[in-house]
Amino acid sequence: LERSFFGQKGKITCVSFRSSMTQMASGSTDNSVMVWNFPAHLRAYKYTGHTGPITSVHFSPSGRLLASSSKDCTVRLWTPRAKGEVSVFKAHTSAVRAVQFSKDGKSLLTASDDKSIKIWSTKGMKFQHSLLGHLNWVKTACFSPNSKLVLSGSDDKTVKLWDVHNKTCIKTFWVHKDSINNVQFHSSGSIIASCSDDNTIKLIDIRMNKLIQLYENAHEHTRKKTKGVTSISFGGADNEYLSSSGVDGLIKIWDLKEGHLLYTLYGHKKGPTLATTFSNEGNYFATTGCDEQVLLWKSNFKEEYNNENERNYSTYSPSMNDKNKKK
Repeated sequence: LERSFFGQKGKITCVSFRSSMTQMASGSTDNSVMVWNFPAHLRAYKYTGHTGPITSVHFSPSGRLLASSSKDCTVRLWTPRAKGEVSVFKAHTSAVRAVQFSKDGKSLLTASDDKSIKIWSTKGMKFQHSLLGHLNWVKTACFSPNSKLVLSGSDDKTVKLWDVHNKTCIKTFWVHKDSINNVQFHSSGSIIASCSDDNTIKLIDIRMNKLIQLYENAHEHTRKKTKGVTSISFGGADNEYLSSSGVDGLIKIWDLKEGHLLYTLYGHKKGPTLATTFSNEGNYFATTGCDEQVLLWKSNFKEEYNNENERNYSTYSPSMNDKNKKK
C-alpha cells in the first residue's frame, strides 16, 4: 500500500488516473468529485455541482479534461485545476451510470438507466448517436483500445459489443445469471472481461466468441450471505493481472496467465469495495469503498511473488490461458 486519501464523505464509487500520473480523481455519493494531486505538498481539489451521487469519473487521454457522471442525469466536464471550470450537459433522461473518453480522445460515451448508450464528440460535446438494444439499465460501458468498438453491460444480464461507426450491436453475450456491474477491454483488444452480481468474473475472446477464463465465487461475504463483484480492471505491464472489488469488502488480484487468485488485499475497513482501476502503465492501482478513502497501491506483484516463491514467470500471452478455469 502506497498511500491513502481522505476527504470525501459517503461511499466512494469510482476512481480514475490522469495519464501523466500527477493526479487521480474520485467520485462519491456525497455528490462531490475530488481531484487528488500526487505531489504531496499540493492539496486536493473538491468539485461540487452535481445534485446526485457520482457514478463514474474519467480523465481524457491528454489529461486536460475530467468527465463525471451522476444520478442527476448530467455529465460534467471539469478542467482539473484549482478552480475546476466546468461545462454541464443533460446527457440522459435517467441516471447516468458511466462516462468514458475514447483512447483517441475524439469521443465520449455515456451509459444510462434509460437503457441507452450515447456517443458524443469531445469537441463542443456534440451528440453523435445512441446505441440502443439493452432491455434494462446500462450499468457500465467502455471503448475498445482502438476506439472502434464499445462494450456494455446491463441489468438485463447481457454484455453487448457495438460497432461505433455503424451504430450496431455486433454480438450479445449471455454469460451471466445476474446484473452486470462492470466490463473492460484487455489492451490486446481481443479479450473482454465482465463481472456481475452472480459473483463471477468472465473473460471472453471476442475473435473466437469463446469463454477463456471463469473465476467463480469471487467475492462472497459468508457471514452476511451476500455476494457480487462490483468492479474489475486489467493491469500489469502486459495486462497479465486483473483486480476486482466486491461485496465482501476485499480487493483481489487474479493472475490471468496462471488462471488463479494471486493476492487478497484487506485495506478497506467496512462495507463493499466499489471500484478498482489500474494506472495506464499498470504499475499502480487505486481502490475505493464505503470507508471514505481511496487507497493507492503499487502493483509489483511479480517481484513480490518471485521473492516469496523464487519462481520466474514467462510473459503472459492471451492464447496460452485457454481453458484455465478457477473453481
